[in-house]
Amino acid sequence: MTECAMSGVLFAKDVGKLANFYTEVFAGTVLRRHDNHAVLDWSGFHLVIHQIPAHLSAEIAVSVPPRRREQGSLRLDYPVADVGMARGTARRLGGQIDAAPPPWAGDDTSFFLGFDPEGNVFGAKTGNR
Repeated sequence: MTECAMSGVLFAKDVGKLANFYTEVFAGTVLRRHDNHAVLDWSGFHLVIHQIPAHLSAEIAVSVPPRRREQGSLRLDYPVADVGMARGTARRLGGQIDAAPPPWAGDDTSFFLGFDPEGNVFGAKTGNR
């Protein structure tokens, strides 16, 4: 295991569903999984998916398909070896990776936006991992 120098925390209504989504779509490794959190690893970067407490999560509605939440103050970008395969896996697990790069990406055709089953937006970048 690589020593972790940086990590992020994603608060979730359903820890198991999001942990499964991120490990399958972006080929992460589960380091630990408990009822209220999961720690995922990508070459030393740890993503902690933390359960929103039940009394708060009861007030959160996640639509199907989820509504994309683009107004967040942080977006994580993940490398993908095969965006087509990642796109299919994301769709199967209740999320999405867009078919085209965002308009602001200009000539960069290796970057795509997407969202997880709870609507959290991420970036997917093909090429070097």
